[in-house]
Amino acid sequence: MKTDVSFVILSHNDGKTAVNAIRSIKSLRTKYKYDIFIVDNGSKDDTLKLIKAIKGVKVVKLQKNIGTAAYDAAIKKSKSKYIYFTGCDIEAKDDMLDKLVDFMEKNKDAAQAAPKYISLKSKNMVDLAGTWLSRSFYSGTFKDDTLGNKNIEIPYIGTGLIRRSIMGQFGYLFDNSYFFYGEDVDLGMRIRLLGYRVFYVPSSIVYHSGSASRSIHQPHYLTFLMERNLLRTFFTTLSIKSIILLKPYVLLMRLVAIARDLMRLRPIEAAARLYAMLWVIFNFNKIMKKRAAIQRMRKVDDKELFEFFSEKWLFKI
Repeated sequence: MKTDVSFVILSHNDGKTAVNAIRSIKSLRTKYKYDIFIVDNGSKDDTLKLIKAIKGVKVVKLQKNIGTAAYDAAIKKSKSKYIYFTGCDIEAKDDMLDKLVDFMEKNKDAAQAAPKYISLKSKNMVDLAGTWLSRSFYSGTFKDDTLGNKNIEIPYIGTGLIRRSIMGQFGYLFDNSYFFYGEDVDLGMRIRLLGYRVFYVPSSIVYHSGSASRSIHQPHYLTFLMERNLLRTFFTTLSIKSIILLKPYVLLMRLVAIARDLMRLRPIEAAARLYAMLWVIFNFNKIMKKRAAIQRMRKVDDKELFEFFSEKWLFKI
């Protein structure tokens, strides 16, 4: 059945949380037709049993956890115009979908639109309200209303509503070799290279209970993934000229991060950053092959990419 929107939800050993998310989506007040996919990302508990007990949900079972690349397993089965992709740790406010789809329908240059995430436990706390990206290719999220309450362009975001046609130009949502962390920056950059934009739509509200995905991995491993993946995106998306100009700055900021880790007596974190840099060096040929594929789709120059970069938030933290 063709729908306007497919919700694609990732779940990994968190069946009760996934069930809660599904029920909130089924309670939406919306004028748009939608269907729901759950991708069980290699769960080893009773998650699959709990999900299958809910009628009207399409379940995609994966044998192992492949990270955020798992979204594509369901997206390939969808026939909708839009995909709303998310982890299962959410509750959707009743009008959130209409706010996003209405915005996308009115703004044809928007490839992706994301809601405001508010803490499920404390409804007066903001969990996610847009993002920032530095020329050092360090990035971050806002956990307050810094960006205000108007629709605003942002560099990237790892959830929300995206046009299926945009993904079709790449053949995937997230790079399947990134696994986790930094894959959202890569997506935002690829969208921008095509001449499209990413927006934060704060009138659309989603309640967030907090990601369980981060708790199943050691912090130093997540640091490695973040550093490795952001560096890969730096080399695959920018022009050669921009890479040459910015590489000293990108390297300097990594050395600053390593020094900070050592000053804070976190040698394992420092080692993880260094290991990520070495990984990039020893796998540079693979990165260049990915770069070639991405650059063939480029529609704009780096001037348009840099419009949403800012060092302000990097130096504040």
